[in-house]
Amino acid sequence: MSEHHDHHFPEEAEQNEIGGPVLLAVMVLGMIVLMIWAAS
Repeated sequence: MSEHHDHHFPEEAEQNEIGGPVLLAVMVLGMIVLMIWAAS
């Protein structure tokens, strides 16, 4: 089942692998900026 799914959507899988860490990094960056802004 999983083999067929991976074979059928290779581009989507790659986008999800790249998108996850990028989204996390943007969220962490936003939190840091918010904390700096709040501290000042």
